[in-house]
Amino acid sequence: MDRATRKETISALHQENILHAAEQLFAEKGIAATTMDDIARSAEYSKRTVYLQFPSKEEIHDRIVLKGFLQLKDHILRSLDGHEGFLLKYRVLCASLMAFYEASPFLFGRIVDFQTQPLHCPDLPQVKKDIFNVGEEINAALGEMVWLGIAEGTVMPCTRIKETILIYWSSLSSLIILANRKSSYISETMGTTPKGLLEYGCNLMLRMLVKEEEHGDKTAAGH
Repeated sequence: MDRATRKETISALHQENILHAAEQLFAEKGIAATTMDDIARSAEYSKRTVYLQFPSKEEIHDRIVLKGFLQLKDHILRSLDGHEGFLLKYRVLCASLMAFYEASPFLFGRIVDFQTQPLHCPDLPQVKKDIFNVGEEINAALGEMVWLGIAEGTVMPCTRIKETILIYWSSLSSLIILANRKSSYISETMGTTPKGLLEYGCNLMLRMLVKEEEHGDKTAAGH
């Protein structure tokens, strides 16, 4: 290993340690309440070392969000791979997003809250460009799934794919967070579980996409 490669390897290790410490602090204390001093202390580095790796807390936050987007993309692609037909892919996707939240609730929340900026914005940092690009890769994968449904004759041909993906994501992601935060209320007042509510919600959203003759028990997400 030459000197330059060794330096890059060490820098990558420092960054990984700092990001891990920051993610834990952000989840425990909140982003606004976490300082660079807190991050340096938790990562067991000097504040100077932290600033050498990341110019600001915003950069650290955005790098954590990018990690979340990359994990979400990998999670979705692996879940959809090998499954045939729109309805099966849709059910798998719903279950996949629920599982991702359960595994990484903080990252899921940061993905939902992140304000993506178009690439043409002036002086847009590279990390924000990377987040935008990964988000578009996720949208493309979901778009292929909807196109499959249209080609099969399952999804209504008039469906506007980009708008549908945005509406679906915003609706289901909000429902996932709500169901987990209101689990006691759901159980006490609705006689169901958060999982049951999410499955019902997935089915309701599916009915907005599929043709009338496709309605019925076979469209129910998770069943």
